[in-house]
Amino acid sequence: MMLVRVIGALLLSAGLLGIAFYTTSFLGLVRLVDQEVLVRVTVYAIAVGILAVISLLGYLALTAPAQHVRVNRGGGG
Repeated sequence: MMLVRVIGALLLSAGLLGIAFYTTSFLGLVRLVDQEVLVRVTVYAIAVGILAVISLLGYLALTAPAQHVRVNRGGGG
């Protein structure tokens, strides 16, 4: 359980640092990355993320076990 908390804290920290870096770079407060490159990378990441979700949904639909539907043939009750 402790490992899960450490991983969660690392992910939270990485996300917050990423947001801070992206925001300061986008607003021009930090000149580490050209703004055009930043926008291009962002658009690319969004496109790849959407396509990855679509691919994952397709994979799950393809490999899902078949559902067996029971048909009530006039048993009533």
